[in-house]
Amino acid sequence: MFKRVRNRAKWFRSIKPGDVSGGQFKNSLCFKSISVQLADFNKTLAKDKGVFIHAKYYPEVSCVTLVGVTLEERQKELVDCNFSNHWRKKLEKEGYDSSFGY
Repeated sequence: MFKRVRNRAKWFRSIKPGDVSGGQFKNSLCFKSISVQLADFNKTLAKDKGVFIHAKYYPEVSCVTLVGVTLEERQKELVDCNFSNHWRKKLEKEGYDSSFGY
């Protein structure tokens, strides 16, 4: 389910709307740099690629799950609080949240 990530930028670019992808890292200390890189991706390349990427962090096991949503879904998240966490349902559907009992 989680695979070792060697190139974060390549991993981010591989995500398409609807994708759920889990990555494993050496330790959870790299999460801050991942969040910075992902924020930069979402600010710059997201529009060109047509995807906004959410991240769920699992520090206990040094893993991160990325979920791609369309830019239209992202806009809806920003204005409709009932829709703001819909992307988390994709995690459950793929079995990521249940993997760790969250």
